Amino acid sequence: MHPNYMSPMMNPQVPEPPPCPDGTIYTIRPGDTMFRIANRYDISLTQLIAANPQITNPNIIFVGQRICIPKVVTPLPPPEEFCPDGILYTVQRGDTMFNIARRYGLTLQQLIRANPQIPDPNVLEIGQKICIPVTGVPLPEGICKIDLKPERTGILGATAFINIPDPTVWISTFGLPDPATIDTKYKCYYAWVVDRDTEKYCRVDLKDSGVPDIMVGYRKTTGSFVGYDEIIVTAEAVVSISKPEGPVLLRGSLAPCR
Repeated sequence: MHPNYMSPMMNPQVPEPPPCPDGTIYTIRPGDTMFRIANRYDISLTQLIAANPQITNPNIIFVGQRICIPKVVTPLPPPEEFCPDGILYTVQRGDTMFNIARRYGLTLQQLIRANPQIPDPNVLEIGQKICIPVTGVPLPEGICKIDLKPERTGILGATAFINIPDPTVWISTFGLPDPATIDTKYKCYYAWVVDRDTEKYCRVDLKDSGVPDIMVGYRKTTGSFVGYDEIIVTAEAVVSISKPEGPVLLRGSLAPCR
C-alpha cells in the first residue's frame, strides 16, 4: 500500500472537512498525497494543509476521505474529450510517461502537455487512459492526413498520409496484436487503399518498425487515387494477395482529402 494513504476501512473515524465556502470538496483517490493534490490544483502545500486542520498528519490521508481545496476547481474533461486528433492509449504494467513518449516518437513534454488530467507524470495507474498526440507538422501541398479508427477493441488506431494525384501512401499502425491471436490462420497485415465502386485495391505491405506495437508501410504506384473511398487494414491468411479477404481491423475515410 502507498505509504501516504490508507483505506478508510483501516480507520472508520475519518474526519469530515471543515466548512469550505470559497473552495471545492475533493475526495481522495488511490495514489494521492497532499503534495500531489496541491500540485494538481496549483496551490501550495501550506495552503492545502491550512485549509484542512482536521488532518493531524499531512503524510497520512485515506482513500475516500474528503478534503477542502481552497479554490474553485473546474474539473478537467476526460481524455476522450481533449484528444480529438490523437490516439487514446491504455496504460500497461511497467509503463512510464518517458517510455510511452519514446515509443511513439514524442518528447516527454509533448506527452505531458497532451495529458493535463495527470497531476504527477511520475505516477501512472494500470488501465488509465492517456492521450498520444499526433504532432502538428505542416503537411506539404497535396498530402492529406487520414486517421484510421479501430473496428475491434484492444487496437489503438493508425495514421496515414496520402497523395491523391501522385498516388503515394505512408501509414503507421499502433497496437496491432500478433495476427495469430485473432485466428491461428492469419499470418500478416496489409493496408489497402480502396475504390469500392470499381473494386480497385492498392495493397500496402505493413512491416515491424523496430518500435514495439508500431507497424509501418509505404507504397507509390501509378495512375491516381481520385475516386478512391477509404483506407483499411486487414489481417490475412495468404501472403501477396491482390484484394482484401480477411477481417477489417482499422478503417479511415478519404472524404477529407476530396
